Amino acid sequence: MRSLVTIGATFLYCTLVAQPKYNANLLDTLQQISQSNTPAKYFAQLYYKAIEKTNDYADTKPDSVKAFIFGFESLFAPLFFQSYQNSIAGKPQIFSWQRYYADTGLNELQYHFMGMNAHINGDMWLALKDKYCFDTLKKYQHFLLQFQKTMNSFFDSIYVSTGNYKKMRQLHIFTLGFDQFIGRRMILHWRKRQELMAILFYSHPQKCNRKWKQLQKKMIRYDHFALRWLQ
Repeated sequence: MRSLVTIGATFLYCTLVAQPKYNANLLDTLQQISQSNTPAKYFAQLYYKAIEKTNDYADTKPDSVKAFIFGFESLFAPLFFQSYQNSIAGKPQIFSWQRYYADTGLNELQYHFMGMNAHINGDMWLALKDKYCFDTLKKYQHFLLQFQKTMNSFFDSIYVSTGNYKKMRQLHIFTLGFDQFIGRRMILHWRKRQELMAILFYSHPQKCNRKWKQLQKKMIRYDHFALRWLQ
């Protein structure tokens, strides 16, 4: 009788607790990293919310689009996971993640911004071109851009926290509140450029290589902005 009660209680618990519909393994890994005592925990907490937003967006799309999104995510997220593994193993980081892990004393907002810089500007095009061919990228390009509406609400949730930082409050006053719009457009621009670079990897590889070298310089400037202003 006791075993039946235990089984019944377990079943009831699983029924009441919401289980992830998609990307359960990725969410589990992000949750584990978010509980670590490393700089990676800050971006993992943010990334967990982003995956949930991605799932909500994908849930409204046809199965073929879902397959494309989750196929991309299956290579995209592990690039961050690898940066975490490198950090705890003391291994060198790839260019995109070097500055994120260089300082263990940054605040949450700085880690959020620098993590997005590393993951979007440094990792996104790599995951896209490693997973999909030219024709597939062109076919589903629209759906990646359409996701920006969801990204805007995600960015707004981060923007609310900037009021806790003195220099960001000053920047908000200086721009008359236009900094929120600028931030939204910046994320859109980053994502558009990543899609273009993934396509150029196939159509114009030399041009893709030039853009990547130019982007690396910009990424350094973005991180310097975070270190100076996001405090």
